[in-house]
Amino acid sequence: MLIDRPPKLFQSKELNEYLIIALPYAEINEEIKAFKKEFFQKYGPYAGQNSCGHIPMMSFFQTDDREQKVIHCVEQVLASVKSFEVFLSGFEFDSLQRAVYIDILNKESLCDVYHQLRLSLFRELVSLAFLNKTFRPMMKIGHQLTPLQFLNAVGDNKARAYTNNFRLSRLHILKRKAPYTSWEQLTAIPFARSENELMGMY
Repeated sequence: MLIDRPPKLFQSKELNEYLIIALPYAEINEEIKAFKKEFFQKYGPYAGQNSCGHIPMMSFFQTDDREQKVIHCVEQVLASVKSFEVFLSGFEFDSLQRAVYIDILNKESLCDVYHQLRLSLFRELVSLAFLNKTFRPMMKIGHQLTPLQFLNAVGDNKARAYTNNFRLSRLHILKRKAPYTSWEQLTAIPFARSENELMGMY
């Protein structure tokens, strides 16, 4: 059983926010950006309209002096996980967040990585308050839509087909400092290479 610890190290030090994401191939990102542009043209401005296509894994706050520990923690986890394919399939909707997203067929693969990262980061004093017990991988088109935007998006896209896939071979860590307005890339950390990659098939 995991017992959360009070974040004592947060009391007198500057905090950074960290975000771990999975990025698709460039051509898939261009398709996601085209969907976002289409949504903007149809429904008007919305949250997430300018972000690149990505799968958010987790975000959390940590003090700057512990940044290298966070990086090392992620490196240790990914060093034991082989790269794998991510299969995208169709438009889905979340009425609570009023979100539209591209669904992922093999959620278990990403969830396994998430839970390994969650446990490892907790051991490095990242509070469980930042690390949700549940995780649903998705590639968002938009979220926090207005009720009307959401209803129109569902009506226009509920039967819309979309399939694609990409090999996930690394995770990216982003960071931002107060006032937490814009992200900068901190580093990209590779997974262990699969047998096919070692043979030069990817």
